Amino acid sequence: MIPRQVGRAAAHLALLAAVGLAATACGSSAQPPPEVDWAGGVCAHLADSGAGLAVPTVDRTRPVRAKGQLVTFLTALSERLGSLRADMQKDGAPPVDGGAAAFGTALAHLDKARTSVGDAVATLSRARVTDEESLKSALDAAGSSLKEVGAYKGPADDLRADPQLRKAFDDNPDCAQAISAAGAGAGQGTRDGS
Repeated sequence: MIPRQVGRAAAHLALLAAVGLAATACGSSAQPPPEVDWAGGVCAHLADSGAGLAVPTVDRTRPVRAKGQLVTFLTALSERLGSLRADMQKDGAPPVDGGAAAFGTALAHLDKARTSVGDAVATLSRARVTDEESLKSALDAAGSSLKEVGAYKGPADDLRADPQLRKAFDDNPDCAQAISAAGAGAGQGTRDGS
C-alpha cells in the first residue's frame, strides 16, 4: 500500500498537471485583455504538462514491480514539472502591475515541488526492496520528501493570489471551468491496489 502522504501528494500533483486546463479562444470576436490571454497560456501549459500522466495502481504483493512503477511515475512527474516551468518561463511574467512578483512566487513554489519529487525519486531509487515490508519502508522514506508537496496547489493557485490575475483567470472561460474542476478533485487520493 502506498503511504497516505506519498499517495495523496503524488495524486494531487498529477491531478494539478492532468486536470485538462485547455486554453482556446474565448468565443467572442473581441480581443481579450493581455492578462486574460496570458492566463490562457498558463492553462494550456498545465494541460500539456499533465496529458497522459496517471498515478499507477500499485500491487503491494509485487514490491519490486511496485517500486519500479512509482519511480517511473515520479520521474515522469518531475520531468513534467520541469517542462511546465520552462514553458511558463518562455511566456514571462503576466502583464499586470506586480505580475513579476506573483510570477516569481509561482515559479519558486513550482521549483520546490519539483525538488521534493526529485528527492523522493532518489530516495526510492536507492532503496533496496525485496518484500512488502521493505517496500513500505522505502515508501515511508520517500514520503517524507513529499510531505510539503501535499499542500501545494500549483502555479495557477499561486498566481490567482494576485487580484488582477485572479480576474484574468476567471475571465478566461476555459481556465475558470478547469480551475473549478481542479478544486473539486484536489481531495481525491490515489489507488494503491488494496
